[in-house]
Amino acid sequence: MTVALPPSGPLPARATQPRAQGESRIAVRLGPDGRTLLSKLYQQGSAKILLPTARDPALEAVLLNTSGGITGGDRISCEGRAEAGARLVLTTQAAERLYKSWPDETPGRLSTRLSIGPGARIDWLPQETIAFDRSALHRSLDVEMAADATFLALEPIILGRTAMGERVHSIRLRDHWRVRRDGRLIYADALRLEGPALEALAGPATLGGGFAFASMLFVAPGAEDLLTPLRARLEGIGAASARDGFVSMRLVAPDGLALRRCILDTLGLLLGRALPRVWHM
Repeated sequence: MTVALPPSGPLPARATQPRAQGESRIAVRLGPDGRTLLSKLYQQGSAKILLPTARDPALEAVLLNTSGGITGGDRISCEGRAEAGARLVLTTQAAERLYKSWPDETPGRLSTRLSIGPGARIDWLPQETIAFDRSALHRSLDVEMAADATFLALEPIILGRTAMGERVHSIRLRDHWRVRRDGRLIYADALRLEGPALEALAGPATLGGGFAFASMLFVAPGAEDLLTPLRARLEGIGAASARDGFVSMRLVAPDGLALRRCILDTLGLLLGRALPRVWHM
């Protein structure tokens, strides 16, 4: 039997894969009974918002990415607004996963914009982001808040599931935070991890061999008064610094479980309410 072979030559170009697109927007206002009420809700594509029933003055919203994770070329955005006196808690249904991207592929993009009115509060509390080997993500958090507003932010990242023997040998991760109070930039942070992750993060000035880390920020009138009790909670796993009206914290742990334990203890001081229900599942 004779089989005709195709002519030799360069391999065909990689086919373009469909990518996830999602956008969600939520706005809340203060009701006459002192409870926060939903005023606007929009969701499109793979970005969804769930509103669990809760007997609490705050409104809790759970963000869901129905694509099951983020890879190169994905685009997901979220906007949240708390009007005067309202309180909004934003979290995620589960840990987000960053999957492998091709080296020449545009990183996935995850952007969040928050607006906090006078006397209002937003707690931005997504669960862990788990990054797999050769994943790529550009993430941004932009906040506009009134002078007397309150903002609590958390972003935990886990580099591979160590219990399953996973290792992240290469990664492309950028995470940019910008917080403006009364129109003035008061906090800016930029994280960039690119290339051989294990070698870059093993040094004492980075993660010291840890595989899980988190950034936390608390902005409120008199927030700096919490510096001493926060440092006591972070001893051995993190550090905190303060300026007029905000406290910034870094946490580093050998694995995701140790990181979560410290996060839960720290949030207990900063939240002033029970943790979102999904954090206990």
